[in-house]
Amino acid sequence: MKNKLKIIIPIIVGVLVLVGIGVYTVFYGTSTLSSFTISQTKAEQDETGIDWSTYTSYDIELSNESISIKNPGVYNISGTLSSGNITINTNGYVKLILKDASITSKNAPAIYVVKSQGTYIALEGDNKINVKTTTALDAAIYSKDDLYFLGNGSITIESNQDGIAGKDDLYFLSGTYTINSSADGIKGKDTVTIKEGTYTITAKEDGIKTTNTEEKGNVVIENGTFKITANQDGVQAESTLTINDGNFTIVSGTTASSEESQKGLKANQDITINNGTFTISAIDDAIHSNTNITINKGTYELSTNDDGIHADSQINIKDGDINITKSYEGIESYNITISGGTINVIASDDGINIGGGNDSSGTANGRMDGFDQDNGGMLTITGGNIYVNADGDGLDSNGGIKISGGNVYVDGPTNNGNGALDYNGTFVITGGELIAVGSSGMAQNASSNSTQNTILVNLSSQTTGDITLGNITYSPKKSYQSILISSASLQQNVEYTLTAGSTSQSITLTSTVSQSGTTGGMMNGGGRMNNGMRGQH
Repeated sequence: MKNKLKIIIPIIVGVLVLVGIGVYTVFYGTSTLSSFTISQTKAEQDETGIDWSTYTSYDIELSNESISIKNPGVYNISGTLSSGNITINTNGYVKLILKDASITSKNAPAIYVVKSQGTYIALEGDNKINVKTTTALDAAIYSKDDLYFLGNGSITIESNQDGIAGKDDLYFLSGTYTINSSADGIKGKDTVTIKEGTYTITAKEDGIKTTNTEEKGNVVIENGTFKITANQDGVQAESTLTINDGNFTIVSGTTASSEESQKGLKANQDITINNGTFTISAIDDAIHSNTNITINKGTYELSTNDDGIHADSQINIKDGDINITKSYEGIESYNITISGGTINVIASDDGINIGGGNDSSGTANGRMDGFDQDNGGMLTITGGNIYVNADGDGLDSNGGIKISGGNVYVDGPTNNGNGALDYNGTFVITGGELIAVGSSGMAQNASSNSTQNTILVNLSSQTTGDITLGNITYSPKKSYQSILISSASLQQNVEYTLTAGSTSQSITLTSTVSQSGTTGGMMNGGGRMNNGMRGQH
């Protein structure tokens, strides 16, 4: 029998039986051969392999009674349920097709999956759910088993608790979602996987999250458009967070809190971002991992009261357009490797920081940094175009620094308690171009085992204006008294004219690492003499 036949054949194999007061239990119902067309996208087939055309279908017009579904099948739901819910309790697969349906529930989730082999909610038209409940089941749509969303329609959810919650896996294949929640917007215990769709989430807690601390706990986003406003984290994965593409606008921390995490993107394990467009405004870190972050590509506009990008262990930036317009520390981790991309950082403290790793590695939001000695961490730059504007240290490493490629420009601090460069181990430069300007009191040169010619010039007073040395030019955005230049174009035993603002002087590099002028409290080309000045971290 083909679904294209325009007939409806009643099959008297079951009835709608009234159970209790105002609750209908669907046993079999009426078989509809052609009242709808089943559309299986490739994503559906890949996820389930279910041939929905072999399932019995039911048409349900909502009225004043709750619906209890006991059998597998395809259920076409339309109409308005002003006070009640839909409960699914079956051993098989169920597909709910919501067609301009409206459900209001005051004592339970509007859609509650007690048990199923898998429940699929397909959206057609504009659907609405409004839940104000005090029950322990804390979501407008709540499932104890795997739950899938699909379709080209939309759903608007108003909930005084979570919006959508699942005890197993949550999958979103397509659809448009507007969720206003007094708790979390979307919460999956095991996983949240999003293939496509449009998501507008306003949440008093987290926007999208997982909660399983023992296994799984992953968030995977393939694509989609996301506008998330959350008082706590925008997207939070208990385990790993993987984003392959998508358009994200995230505001996290609508009300500042010293107790709750208020990060844009957060994972307790690895974060991997392969592509996407991200605009994040966060009270706490914009992108945060308790282990590692890998950025392969993407466009990022990040504004935060804390770190722009923070990982406790390792940050790898391979490509992308990263613009950190406001931060306490721009990019921070125990190890940082930058091999490509365009990176712009504005920081009220350190621009790029190899610190102690975890959230005790700075002073924002009450944090404190106790790392004055070489911690073994490393800042490695092999490529990319990097600009740092920092009121604290520009490039700061409690370990070492290695630069072998790329173009790095630093407008460092104007106060003598910090420097454009600050490292406790060694700084070896073998390639690329580096221009770092700032105050002279704590200025550092490259280490003596560098192989690319480098010159540190400390002026007699602060100045402003363009810098020219041979064919190298730079326009600092702040005043400066120290200039560090390393470039493959610099040659030894060649007399150069250095112009800095309105002043000029003759400079000759007599060794690979040369210096002109004096600094306060520094070792030439080596580690910092910590005369109590590190307290500004």
